[in-house]
Amino acid sequence: MIVSGTFVLAGCAAPTAKLNSNDQVELRRRAMEGLKAAVGYRDNAVVRVEAIEALNGRELNESAPWIRSALLDDHPAVRFAACVAIGEARDAGAGAGISQCLRDPNASVRVSALFARHRLGYTERTGDLAGYYLHDSDAMVRRNAAMVLGLLGEKDAVKVLAKGMKDADAGVRDHALEAMARLGNREARQELTFMTGAGLGSDEVFAINALAATGDPAYMETFRYKLNTASHLETQLAAARGLGLLHSDEGFEPAMRALRLEQPTRSDPQDPAEGQILRTRQLAAAALGAIGRMDALPALEKLLNDYGDPRVQVSAARAILDILDAQRRNAMPFSTGSRGEWPVTPVGGRGR
Repeated sequence: MIVSGTFVLAGCAAPTAKLNSNDQVELRRRAMEGLKAAVGYRDNAVVRVEAIEALNGRELNESAPWIRSALLDDHPAVRFAACVAIGEARDAGAGAGISQCLRDPNASVRVSALFARHRLGYTERTGDLAGYYLHDSDAMVRRNAAMVLGLLGEKDAVKVLAKGMKDADAGVRDHALEAMARLGNREARQELTFMTGAGLGSDEVFAINALAATGDPAYMETFRYKLNTASHLETQLAAARGLGLLHSDEGFEPAMRALRLEQPTRSDPQDPAEGQILRTRQLAAAALGAIGRMDALPALEKLLNDYGDPRVQVSAARAILDILDAQRRNAMPFSTGSRGEWPVTPVGGRGR
């Protein structure tokens, strides 16, 4: 339930130094319950979006009802996230809700519904995505269209995406670059590699997360270099996550230290301390979730129990689930749950 601006997890106890199997089952249950509660968190749509993204990739039978319910949310960003999650999950049971979203008054929601319909096997209108991407008057719609074109997995979309690289909006160009890299375009990946040395934290985090989404081990040394040399903590944490996704725990200790950070690493009047700490904790949790070490669970559990900011709780819940679900998959290497894919959603990059 939601109380005083935060969601309350039943049975919150002090985290133990080491979690036995029963503790792990209970911790996973509380993390899932927290995310389900966050889908209904009325005070902040960002919390609801992040909860949906965190539920994406879980067992379909335990996540689908809450993601489907978000198709009826009053905020278009939440409906957009729900459509994307349904498309990535290929949740055929949500077909009627997706059809309704095709008529949504918000163009970005319609874009995400077209993506979901394509993933469900209805491709007759997929070509409309190019029109939204190239011609819509709203830059946010063009950004979102670029994003879903990358998620489609159709390499031919690179030709369409390349046409938008002259868009007046920098966000559209960034989303197109990321989408083309995801689809295997070498030039886009080279440009992102160059951006990892931009010197601006937000640019570096964006570029590293975009490269990490490709899953290409060729970027191991790039991530390792940024982990050890970057001047921005956010860049180091993004690199730690990238290494974690490539099965390296080199960023574990920096991520653990960042998770406990109480003060910002720099003074910047344009970047308030509260925002820096939030961003750092979210990136640290994402890195630990990708690294997958069980000894991160007590610290993440402590963050899950902290009612200071529900966005941090969602990040902690997501990391806990990432770690425990990876352990479960490793124990059953020939099982992939309710569907044969485990999508990874970028974290800590630029806003949609």
